[in-house]
Amino acid sequence: MTSLLVVGMPNSGKSTFIAALRHLLVANEVPIDLCLAELSESEGHLNRLENTWLDCEVIERTKPATEGWVELKVQDKNTLALLTLRIPDLRGEAFEQPACIGQCETDLFDALSEANGILLFTNADREDDSLLIDDLADIFGSDDLGDADGEVEPLAAEETEKSFKPEEMPEEVKLVEFLQIANRRPLASRRRKIAIIVSAWDVVTANERNEGVTAAQWIETRRPMLAQFIAVNSDLWESRVYGVSAQGGKLPRDKTALKKVRRPSERIQIIGHGAEEHDLSAPLRWMLPIAN
Repeated sequence: MTSLLVVGMPNSGKSTFIAALRHLLVANEVPIDLCLAELSESEGHLNRLENTWLDCEVIERTKPATEGWVELKVQDKNTLALLTLRIPDLRGEAFEQPACIGQCETDLFDALSEANGILLFTNADREDDSLLIDDLADIFGSDDLGDADGEVEPLAAEETEKSFKPEEMPEEVKLVEFLQIANRRPLASRRRKIAIIVSAWDVVTANERNEGVTAAQWIETRRPMLAQFIAVNSDLWESRVYGVSAQGGKLPRDKTALKKVRRPSERIQIIGHGAEEHDLSAPLRWMLPIAN
């Protein structure tokens, strides 16, 4: 049985993806290649996620009191191969720990070491990680960047004091550090599949300047550090990139329009590597050992 791990920082779209996927698996509204193999021990939690998604409500962030693990067991309809999707329903901060404090929760580390593949999420509906020269003015103050002749003047001691907050590091830094744990001692290095999911893809397609842009191209230009890390470590990661709009629009702005869609499964959009229009199971099926 293949085991996958879902990874992402806070508000990266993990829970919405899982809620939409759960609906696809049980509703049978559109053709997909996977089906539920058996009920999960976390059926109550999955039902709540799915119902929130169906009601076009924003799925709340995981709270400490409700943290836990969810397993979604599915089967390929054609090959009968089994797949367990391990979903750490943890606060996104748990994925920040390796970069921020140099540690990782034991359960999360064990799941990472055992996983045959990873679904890695990044949200398109947020600022880029890149830092421009102009942004330095916001950090140091515009008057500190130089005098009228362009000469850089030293800052006073009190002006240079700015406390470093690890949680404010770029998302890409945190993701890369998390992925490095998978092949760092005491673990043995091994090649795995990683499906990079660009969530809120509807935000990308709504911009006319992005016409024709693929999810892979978006990652290369908007998350270059992550893209370069995967490319340089191709001996460890076999990757594919997908653009996903699991909700179908932006909430609460588009709630009325989304509620009018007769078959909720048709709100879902996915692009990348021949995935059918609404089939979120495409990246999961690719993870199966016998898949091409």
